[in-house]
Amino acid sequence: MKAAVYHGPRDVRIQSVPEPAGPGPGEVTLRVSLCGLCGTDGHEFANGPSMIPLTRRHPASGHLGPMIPGHEFTGVVEQTGSDVTELAVGTRVVAGAGRWCGSCPPCRAGRTNLCRSYFTYGLNTHGGLAEYITVPAAMCAAVPDDCPDDSAVLAQPMAIALHALNRSGAAPGDPVVIIGAGGIGSLLVAAAASRGMSAHVLDVSQARLDTALALGAATARPADSDGWEAVREQGVQVVVEASGSVPGLRGALEATAPGGRVVMLGLPKAPAEVDVRAAVISEIDLVSTSAHVCTTDIPEAVAALANRPVAPLIVDRTVALEDIVPMALEPLAGHDLPGKAVISLR
Repeated sequence: MKAAVYHGPRDVRIQSVPEPAGPGPGEVTLRVSLCGLCGTDGHEFANGPSMIPLTRRHPASGHLGPMIPGHEFTGVVEQTGSDVTELAVGTRVVAGAGRWCGSCPPCRAGRTNLCRSYFTYGLNTHGGLAEYITVPAAMCAAVPDDCPDDSAVLAQPMAIALHALNRSGAAPGDPVVIIGAGGIGSLLVAAAASRGMSAHVLDVSQARLDTALALGAATARPADSDGWEAVREQGVQVVVEASGSVPGLRGALEATAPGGRVVMLGLPKAPAEVDVRAAVISEIDLVSTSAHVCTTDIPEAVAALANRPVAPLIVDRTVALEDIVPMALEPLAGHDLPGKAVISLR
């Protein structure tokens, strides 16, 4: 089968590789239709390996060496393991991409994203930038007929956005400030809108602010002194930091009303110094959010995407697998993509 294979920084090759082993108990083999790329993929391509186990075996997945990336994929069930009854051959599905054990303390507490042996397909072992992939059936959710593939492929990052809102404690109708309206930030706006929340967005890009308004943001302001001041004056209790920038995190702590909560979603590229003293005095909760809880967040993501097609506002381009490097990975690494890139494997 054809696949994109990561061999090192800026070295992704389209190769013919063996098809994955057939599904064992609890597994399904998917024929991949589409696979989305995110900022992590761009970072790994340009600066990795950071998460890809190219030279050191991954302790949970066991993978070592060149690897097929891609952790945002949708496809059709081609084969099922002997004990899989909930997904029939021919079912369109999306995959959550993270594998959990189900028996460790975090798993038993329902926090499968914190599983002690958690690993992600496409980051820690072979992923969805291939014609076929074998994954746990429990990681997959069926896609209804009214949710086309170009919407379904956004389910995994949409689930991350929904999980962040869960961590925020915000309820329907509550105002939420979102700092950064890039790939995940734009989906945060869509997720907040799907839950009836009032989203107030700050970003340095006017194009992203325009997209945020189209996705349902109540307000969208430049992240300048006037924008930050307007947010502070609102006295919002929940701020989600999705930019991964040091100024974004500092601004989030300053903009959150006393007794409020800052949710850290963006991944800073360097350690960030913040004013913890002011946060302590104002009794601001500082919480983080990572990945998603597959069995709850993925189905809600699919339902939200079926309800409102947001792909035309979020996806910048869909390209063939053969064009992934010049048309997707290079622009992504160079921050030259105004929206998401999706790779077609049809």
